Amino acid sequence: MAWNLDIKGLIHPFSALAQGFKQPHTLSYPVEQRAEVTGYRGFHVNTISDCVGCGNCQDICMNEAIDMVEPLSPEAMNPKNASGLVPRIDYGRCCWCGLCVDVCGPDSLRLEGDCVYVSPDADSFLYMPKDK
Repeated sequence: MAWNLDIKGLIHPFSALAQGFKQPHTLSYPVEQRAEVTGYRGFHVNTISDCVGCGNCQDICMNEAIDMVEPLSPEAMNPKNASGLVPRIDYGRCCWCGLCVDVCGPDSLRLEGDCVYVSPDADSFLYMPKDK
C-alpha cells in the first residue's frame, strides 16, 4: 500500500484564515442604522384622525394581538369614531402578517419600515401605534 501526500487536503483548512480579513455583515447598531426597506412590515402606524374605531383589525387578528383601548390623546380623535376606541398592539403576540392593515376600512392603520425596539420591560411591548 502506497502512501500519497494530499496537498490540497493539507492546505484547504488554512483558507479559513482569509475570512478574518473580510468586512463583517453585521452593523454596529447604535452607531450605524439599517437602511429602511420599502414594503417591510415593521411597527404599526395609526392615523388617529382617520380611525373610525370599528374594531375590524381586532376581529381579524388571528393571534389576538390587538385590543381596542381609549386613546392617549382624545383631542386628535376622528369625530366619526363612534366607539371612542383605537387599536393597541401587543408585539409579544403579533406575527406581522398585515391582515389588520388589509381590513382597515379608512386605511388609517399601516405598517412602517422601522422594526427595532428593545426594552427590558415586558409591559412596554403593549404598543399604541404612532399617530402620523
